[in-house]
Amino acid sequence: MTPLYRLRNDSWVTVREPDEHLHGDDTALLIAALNHLSTVYDARINRMYQMVNYFLVSSAILATAYAAAINGKHYGIAVVLSLAEIGITAFVVLLVLRELRSAASVVPALVEVRDQIAIRLKTDSIRMVSTPPGREQRRSVVITASTGVLVLALIDITLLLYALIH
Repeated sequence: MTPLYRLRNDSWVTVREPDEHLHGDDTALLIAALNHLSTVYDARINRMYQMVNYFLVSSAILATAYAAAINGKHYGIAVVLSLAEIGITAFVVLLVLRELRSAASVVPALVEVRDQIAIRLKTDSIRMVSTPPGREQRRSVVITASTGVLVLALIDITLLLYALIH
C-alpha cells in the first residue's frame, strides 16, 4: 500500500487535510447527495411496487388453485390454499409497510438537500417539487391502504370459512 505522504507528491491525486474546505465544491457535493438520496428513495419505492406486483401474481395463482380445489370438492386443499393466501397477504403487507417507512425516512434529507441546492443556485423551482406530502395527503394514503388491506383480509377469511364449512 502506498503511504499517504507519497500520494501528496503525485500530481494526479489530491489529498485534502480534514480541515480543508473548498466552497466551490459545495454545490457539486449537494448535487451528488441529491442524486444519492433520490436513487435510494426511488429504489425503495420501486421495490415496494415490485413486491405488490409479485403479490398480485401469486394471489392470482392461489385463487386459480383455490377455485380448482373447490370445483373438485377438495376442501382440505382449499383450506391450505386460503391459509397460504392469508400468510402471504400478511407477509407482503409487513414488507410493503417496511419499504414505505424506509422511503419516508429519506424524504426529510431529500427536502433539505433540495432546499440547499435551490438556495445555492437561486432557483425556487427545485423547492416546489421538494415539498413533502401534507398531513391530509398522508392521511388519505393511509386510509386507502388500510381499506385495501382490510378488504384483502376479509376476502381471505371468507375464502377460508367457505372451504371450512363445506
